[in-house]
Amino acid sequence: MKRLGYLGPPGTFTEMAAVNYLEAKLDNSSRLEAYIDIERLIMAIADGEVPAGIVPIENSLEGSVNITLDYLAHKVNLKIQAEITLPIVHNLIVKPGVKLDEIEKVISHPQALAQCRDNIKKYLGDTEIVKVNSTAEAVNQLSSRNEAAIGSRLAARRNNLEISKAGFQDESRNWTRFVLLSRPGVNLEAGRARQALAASKTSIILAPVKNRPGILHELLEEFARKNINLTKIESRPTRKTLGDYLFFIDFEGDSQDREIKEILKNLRLKSSYFKVLGSYARLEFTSEELAVEYN
Repeated sequence: MKRLGYLGPPGTFTEMAAVNYLEAKLDNSSRLEAYIDIERLIMAIADGEVPAGIVPIENSLEGSVNITLDYLAHKVNLKIQAEITLPIVHNLIVKPGVKLDEIEKVISHPQALAQCRDNIKKYLGDTEIVKVNSTAEAVNQLSSRNEAAIGSRLAARRNNLEISKAGFQDESRNWTRFVLLSRPGVNLEAGRARQALAASKTSIILAPVKNRPGILHELLEEFARKNINLTKIESRPTRKTLGDYLFFIDFEGDSQDREIKEILKNLRLKSSYFKVLGSYARLEFTSEELAVEYN
């Protein structure tokens, strides 16, 4: 692969996903390249600036990363090559010696802020909230004693900062799904792997031909008849007419399987918009399995 883009700067949880993915694939030659936001990274992959990249797509506390879904649906033609699921531990990071009652501003990525919403209120009250492109950027921007950032232990260590409160997310069990994206026709999953890859999963996007009673039931019935397990279904606006939606559907199975091919064929006939994002393997890590621990 040689080069792999990720949501930077260094110290983000997306870098953690990228490093652990490469380690699991026994890939010691690829160089990681940081991008300042998800939009620029996705467009860099689409434009051929970088062969592939890893972006967050869903969190167990706050749901989908909408910017990732919207770019995949509306702006680019990219394929999902793999899924990496990691446990996420957020930390409240401050300059050395700063006490909680000194903090007047909290900086982080919108998803991290949302995952720590209750604890921000509990420990810091109605403090000012500042949103930036990544957790690592938040830590890098920490400049005064009345500020705190939410981010990884690695980012704190790299900036010689202190962790005021570890495990600052509202729920102890916090997981994020990341996806490896590339242009169509690029195969990044060949070769050896240190960790066994889970069974294939497929992601599609569709919009029904006509919005009418029972249409969603008809679409989902295609999976039920073949006893195919859905792992996710979510709607997003088509951006055309109020009340019109696209459906993002993830399910177990490979698009090359005979029964899955039949399902996809039937869904195409009932859809005005249809896209297969890819069939791919899944890497699911626990804290104990992480080759690089950033928490």
